[in-house]
Amino acid sequence: MLDANRIEDIKEISRYGKAKGYLIAKRYKLPVYSNFFIIEDESEVQRLLDTYTDQNDFCMRSDTKVGNVSIGIKGKNGNRESIFDYMREIKQKEKQLGVKGVAIVYWNAKKFCPTYEAEGAFYLDFRTKRDLIIDYIGKGWDGTYLSHGSACHETYVIPWEDILFLDENNRIKYRKKVVSESEYNDLRKERIKNLTEPNKDKSTDKIIIPKEVAERAIPYKYNGIKNDHFRQVVNQVIIPMYDSKQLQRYYKEYIPIAQIENGKALVPEIILPERLKFKETRKVDDGR
Repeated sequence: MLDANRIEDIKEISRYGKAKGYLIAKRYKLPVYSNFFIIEDESEVQRLLDTYTDQNDFCMRSDTKVGNVSIGIKGKNGNRESIFDYMREIKQKEKQLGVKGVAIVYWNAKKFCPTYEAEGAFYLDFRTKRDLIIDYIGKGWDGTYLSHGSACHETYVIPWEDILFLDENNRIKYRKKVVSESEYNDLRKERIKNLTEPNKDKSTDKIIIPKEVAERAIPYKYNGIKNDHFRQVVNQVIIPMYDSKQLQRYYKEYIPIAQIENGKALVPEIILPERLKFKETRKVDDGR
């Protein structure tokens, strides 16, 4: 079991794609989870639970070493028992894909926000010295939809030289796309279906919520980005990443994911180029 707060584990942790992105977010003092652990098997799950006997709420994500294909299991929140179930899913996928997978188990001082209670998410695509592309998805969705390219509500393109001057008052002039009412209705129906119905192939376990809960969680109408949320992301994520000269020296592109949970910005990871080849390419009309 690797502990992100243990100095001697950092080198090994940095070999994993999503985990490395967390370490970089922490390095640049972005708002992150309190800590996380990399778990390889059920015996390490038990060690974790034996260590944190009072912790009942966890967030889990699957990961592989940099250069390997993703294990392909969606992250989820859960309790002590569900960590074992998640680890079994990873082991099952290992056999199918022939790649070693691990679970990242996040620890936080507060309870984790269910994905359908997230208040929005930002996909911040920094293309060094060129521009910043912002994809946004609203309340009831999480950053997974943006990183997989499966849903988006708004898109912005900000020239590199304008990033420092970006704020909630002038952002509209950089907007390239906003979801139509009919598009939003279709996305909402699909999201509610995803939350309330099991997978057709039943290949992975998922938490099903009552339809009335999903209906309440996903707004009937798209209301856009709240100014306070946008301001937080600019000040706490965009400006530090724009100022990250060391990061820009090594990478032509880097992508922080920022979610709004319980009214606050949270950065689960920064996607680096070594992982970009495994994500879907988004089509953005930026005039090029």
